[in-house]
Amino acid sequence: MGNDQHPANEGPIHLTRSLLKAVRELGVVSMTYHFAKSHQSLKPVLPYLHFETGKTFSRYELPDEHSEVLRRCHDYIIDLGKPVILSQVLPLFRSVEPRLTEEIMTAANEMGVFDQYMIPVYGPFMVNGVIAFGKGSTIDPSEKAMLKKMESLAAFHHNRMVVHFGEKRSDIELSPRENEVLTWIARGKSSTDIATILGVSLSSVDTYTRRIFEKMGVHDRVSAAVNGVVEGLVKPT
Repeated sequence: MGNDQHPANEGPIHLTRSLLKAVRELGVVSMTYHFAKSHQSLKPVLPYLHFETGKTFSRYELPDEHSEVLRRCHDYIIDLGKPVILSQVLPLFRSVEPRLTEEIMTAANEMGVFDQYMIPVYGPFMVNGVIAFGKGSTIDPSEKAMLKKMESLAAFHHNRMVVHFGEKRSDIELSPRENEVLTWIARGKSSTDIATILGVSLSSVDTYTRRIFEKMGVHDRVSAAVNGVVEGLVKPT
């Protein structure tokens, strides 16, 4: 990937802008980045819509009903499990939400975006999302080399994004029990599940979780799991 490598201290926003820069040669004029609904706590650190001119929009700046339709659209792509050209699925979206789909497409067209290649991306601990590259013309499905390049860049970028959440610290020391709790958090277990697995009370699990958050400098379970991978405290399954 050569030019796609980034120093460890470059954060999510820089990585996202670097990705948009990398796909400009493919005729991309905009990019959206969406996290699955189970990981919406990651959303505030990431501008939602990037343009090659440098302009960005947050999903919070969109009308609520537009934002909700886009969320459902992107979650559908994640569940589908394969990239989709927007123009090919517009009839489906219009059949479900005709008015809102038309409003969203009109707004996109006014900003110079007429089609998108929507790529589901899957990261460690099921931190999944969609990266959609917008173009100023209809995307030709026969341009397979271009589409494969977009898919490769999206997958590579998403993995780097996941491991860049949180500040890497080499001095984190967890107790054996805290490490066990973190491992089960990373495997997607609830606090109740962890209490049952470890044979301890739910309040004890909550206490261990709070200590883990404090030591790692995070505020949610997803960030703790991702940082655990970065620090080598837990291993992906």
